[in-house]
Amino acid sequence: MEEGTLQQVTVQQVIPHEASTVWQLTGDFGGLKNWLPGVTECSVSGKGPRDQGGDAERAVHLMDGSITRESLESRDESQMCYRYAILEAKGFKADQQFMATFQVLPLADGQCEVVWTARFSVPATLSAEKVDKARQQVSQMYQFFLAHLTTLLAAD
Repeated sequence: MEEGTLQQVTVQQVIPHEASTVWQLTGDFGGLKNWLPGVTECSVSGKGPRDQGGDAERAVHLMDGSITRESLESRDESQMCYRYAILEAKGFKADQQFMATFQVLPLADGQCEVVWTARFSVPATLSAEKVDKARQQVSQMYQFFLAHLTTLLAAD
């Protein structure tokens, strides 16, 4: 791995739907096309999370023609949570780290909160301004995805 610093970004979104409904849509590791904008196809090879001896990986085909490959690191159905790592993506270097956790938390009154956290490495030589920009890009991307999810659920 590249010498660098580990950054963390967390985005949270309250969604006015039951947690089980949101998890049914978002909890399928191969189902990104059903709710994530810009995904044209998503296929899974292997089976099961790595922390349970599995080898599931997804190939996420994007509108720009690029393919992102991610591994399922852990999954907890009872906690409505999974963790994944980026293995390969446009602009992503092999020695970088990117691990994310996606969780749906039940709230009162038929609502839930989606919490999406990313931990990723940046080169130690990157300026503070560029590190901040990278953090903002990840945060804005997740905010956009969760706003889209909220709109999609409202249309049902």
